[in-house]
Order: sequence, then C-alpha cells, then structure tokens
Amino acid sequence: LQAGWLEWQYVDNPEGCDVRLCHDGDDLVGMSGFVPCAVIVDGARRRAAFSTNTLVQPASRRRGIGRLIHEARQADYDYALSSGQSAANARLYRRLGYVVAGEYRQFLAQTRLPRIRPRPRVLRELVSWLRWRVRSRGAEGLTVEIGPGVPDVPDTCYRTRFDDDAVGPIWTRAHVVWRYERHPYFTHRFATVRRSGVPLGFAVLRHAGGMTAMLDLYAPYGDQVKVLAALAAHSEEAITGQFVGRALERVFRRAGWTTFRAANRLMGRSNDPVLHELLLKRSWCLFGGDSDADR
Repeated sequence: LQAGWLEWQYVDNPEGCDVRLCHDGDDLVGMSGFVPCAVIVDGARRRAAFSTNTLVQPASRRRGIGRLIHEARQADYDYALSSGQSAANARLYRRLGYVVAGEYRQFLAQTRLPRIRPRPRVLRELVSWLRWRVRSRGAEGLTVEIGPGVPDVPDTCYRTRFDDDAVGPIWTRAHVVWRYERHPYFTHRFATVRRSGVPLGFAVLRHAGGMTAMLDLYAPYGDQVKVLAALAAHSEEAITGQFVGRALERVFRRAGWTTFRAANRLMGRSNDPVLHELLLKRSWCLFGGDSDADR
C-alpha cells in the first residue's frame, strides 16, 4: 500500500469508516476494510458494504480468520459486496454463501484507426473502430470540457444513473470529490459534456497505458448515450474501462462502444433471505474504477 492510501481510503471517506481487526492476544493477525455505501432497492434505501482489502498474516492463515472477518461484516449490513477478481477468490466467497450478482464487462471506444502492430488487441481495436464509425450518433451540438476539479452539475447526474430494473450505489458529490479529486497519488481529469452550455453529465478519466481509462460516468440515465458519444467523438485516443451491469452495457452499445467479457465478477450476500434472492433477480450496476490499482 502506498503512503497515504489507508488514511484516504478510510479516515477521510465521507461515507464513513469501517475497518475490522482480529487479534491473537497482543498480535494483530488480520484486518479487513469496507467502504459503506447506500443502494436503493424497490424504493427503499439499504446499507451496503463493499470490501476493499482483507489481509491475514501468513503465519495465521488457514485458521478461519478471513471467514470470521467477512461474517462480522455480513451481520452489520443489508448487503455485503466484493469483487471476485480471480477464480480462487470467487470460490472463497461462494463457500461463505456469496452469489454472483453480475459479471464484469470491459468497454472500448476506438475512434481513430488503430496502428498495425504485433499486439493481440489490434483486431479488437479495429472492430471497435468500425463499430464506432457505423453506429455512433448523437454527438452533434455537444461540447466537452476537461479540467482537474469535480464539475458543478445538477444532482440528477448522481441520483438517476440506472434504469428502473437496475440497482447500484448512490454516490454524492462529496463522495466523488473524495474518491478522485483527493486521491493521494492518482491524477484524475473530469470531462464535462455540455449542450448549449448546460451540463448533461461528466466522466472521470485517467491516462493509462497509451489509452484513456474511464473510471466512472455521472449522467441521468436518459442522457448517458449522448455523453458517451460526445466523449468518444472528442477523444484523441482509445477509451477503455470496466463495469458491471446489463443496463450499463445497453447504454455503451447504443453509443457505438464495443463491450466484451472481463474476468472479474461482483459477489454479494445478504442475511435477509428476501434481499439475498434479489441479488440474483436484479441487474446490479457498478463501475470497476481504479480499486485494483489502488490495492
């Protein structure tokens, strides 16, 4: 963990701080941190906790410490959510009673003809470029402004991001300022899309690996296609990233972006049988963000 990460992730988090510690006598043998968040399910506000990192001392592993820490979190929240980043990770969560709430998908908008070079992803970039040329619409009359600070946009950009059948975290402006503007070592940019001077929404961007990584998207559900089309039309390089959710996939593909399966999966569990059943019956929407790189 880089300097300043723990303080930023937990102490400064506007949603609250939740870190669980496990001691064996005077020795710290395990810890786990969660990011509290709110989700709206059938009009009701529910408390959820998204796991950010769980650590157990090597000498204390295989004693059930990780299980105890996860079970403590499940007891205190309506939903416990985690990113199953590998097959082994997903198997662990399934043994704890978690289910797969959604598969991660990658998205790509290659709006410039890619250079021919000996790399496996060239064909995927070429397909994305052709798809964008054929299917992209809706960027006419829109402008994009890129700056370092969180833009001043209407509250609807944060609160109506998914369709009526999708469940996702409800973030506020304070959360966005904390997560991106105050990050201890990543430098993020904010791309605001406007029509006649009126903001439709914005995206959080970071340059990575010769491409632009989109870490999050904030726009009312009805305007997301226009925002994505404008971002791609004004980009000088390919835009890529990850998300979970069928509702978001429909939005990206309608905007002419290419989407394909990623390795990760969103795992979840609730101690309430009714809520646990909804984990499988509803579409959960979540951006991958930069949490993997943070860890």
